[in-house]
Amino acid sequence: MKTIIWILFFVTLAAWTGMTAITVHVVDWVAHKSGTALQNDLSTVLDTTTLPSWLALWIDPTWLESIHAGLVATNEGVRQIMPWLAAGMEWLNPLLWTLWALGSLSLLIITVLGHRLLGSFFPANRPSPPGING
Repeated sequence: MKTIIWILFFVTLAAWTGMTAITVHVVDWVAHKSGTALQNDLSTVLDTTTLPSWLALWIDPTWLESIHAGLVATNEGVRQIMPWLAAGMEWLNPLLWTLWALGSLSLLIITVLGHRLLGSFFPANRPSPPGING
């Protein structure tokens, strides 16, 4: 039973480590790509994109123009925030590994407590009950 607890610990720790490593790589990828992602002018891209004729029957053109204006305004806001966002992503990597360490420590504490709790239920040097030759 103790072996099962430790196997579960190592499997969970491997999954936790893998998820953290993938998250760190995705954050690094986003940080490197964020500077080049918004170089195109969104208003020109949206102006050149036409609505299909079958969809024009179902969508009001004024509604589409309001969405267009909202997307352009959002894009401009993101462009202004981008330098701060890139600087913030640099400290996110160590923060993720710190959270990984805290999670791993918590998992280890839970596993050790489970190991000791099982040891108190089934002590190894408990005398055999009378009548059983051990």
